[in-house]
Parts: sequence; C-alpha cells; structure tokens
Amino acid sequence: MNNTDECCKSGCKDCPWGYKEKNNNNNIKKENIMCPKCESKISVKKSLAALAIMFVAIWSLESYASGNMDHSKMDHSKMDHSKMKHGKMGKKSSRKTLSEGTKKSVVNALEANEELHNSFFKYDGKKVEAAAKKLKLAIEEIDDAELSKLLKFSKTKLGEIKASSSRDDNNQNYHLVSMALIHVVNTYDVGSKYNAYSCPMVKKKWVQNSKKMAKVHNPYAPNMPHCGSKDTNH
Repeated sequence: MNNTDECCKSGCKDCPWGYKEKNNNNNIKKENIMCPKCESKISVKKSLAALAIMFVAIWSLESYASGNMDHSKMDHSKMDHSKMKHGKMGKKSSRKTLSEGTKKSVVNALEANEELHNSFFKYDGKKVEAAAKKLKLAIEEIDDAELSKLLKFSKTKLGEIKASSSRDDNNQNYHLVSMALIHVVNTYDVGSKYNAYSCPMVKKKWVQNSKKMAKVHNPYAPNMPHCGSKDTNH
C-alpha cells in the first residue's frame, strides 16, 4: 500500500501530502485536508451528481414538451385557465361568401355538430353514435362540390364513431372531424356563432357555439371540462 492509500485508510491523518491539525481554543482547524487522491474521488462524485441532476431536468422537460405527463392527476379545479397562455386569438379575416342555400346547409351541419359536441361533453356512447349519424346525414345534404370534397373524409370518420368503440378512439375521430369543420368555419362566412377551440393538454380541437356557450366546454376530457381556449372570434 502506498502513502496515498495509507492516508485514505487513516482518514487523512498523518497525511504525506501535508495534512495538519491545529488546536486553537479547542477548535480544530484543518489545512490541506485532502490528498490529491481524495480530491480526485470527491471531484468524480460531484461530477456524477451534477450529471444525474442534469439528466433528470432534461428528461422532465422532454416529457412535458411531448405531452407524456399525466394531466389527469392535476387538480384543474384550482387552476384559472382563463389566465393561461394558450396562444394568440385568431384575427378576423375575410371569409368566402356562400349562396343562401349552401350556407343554410352548412349551418344545419354545424347545429348537428352542437348535439354531437354536447354528447361528448356529457359522454354517453349511444348518444354520441346517434349524434354522429345525424351530423353525417347533415353533411351529405351540402350540395356544394368544394365543401362536399372537403368533408368527405369527415363522413368516413363519423361512421367510425360507435358506442362500442373506446372513448379514446371516438375522441380521435371527433377531433379529425372537428379539424375539417374548423376549416369550413374559418374559410366560409357561416355567421358569427361558431368558433374554433382547442385544448393544449389533450392536443385536440373542436367547434363550439360561442353564443350559447361563452365558457370553454372541452368535449374530450371529463376531468378538466373547461380547460382550453377560444382560438377564433368570428
């Protein structure tokens, strides 16, 4: 065993590297407390601890950014979502004018969507499926070629919303339908009642009648029914 090992074994007493103790008024003062080998050990430990802390911090940030955090365990009843920064409100822009007949058909579809939205908000599988069928029929009544093409995929997704399907599957299909309806509302002048809404927690969107419901009604998350933001103001 060399001098350094002997020093470490004895707790740095009689250290060949210059460890000394001075007894001054019964207070022990230490000089050159650790030999180079001890300092190296401590340095390595500190470096490993710092790396561990950095790894945990980076992992936490990545989990939050990717949405892997379990928001269902958060107490949203104590959170003021009206003060949360959800993004900028969409600015008003000129929308395309529809013929009276086409506009009426589109509004009828949006009214059918209100029923579907309510069925999701107070989730009932049978009512959700029935409302999805009504919305699909209402979309089929729209005779405008451009709109029919735009909403073709939505009809397929509405047909996949079933009482027997899982809530998650129905949520995803309704989100896809809502994306198309949002495009319609933002592109065509269908009045000022309907606006786009979104929730950053579940990463989904929907159309809501702002005249009837001034407060956010999130159709996807029963544990946080008013989490989200109004993204447009038509």
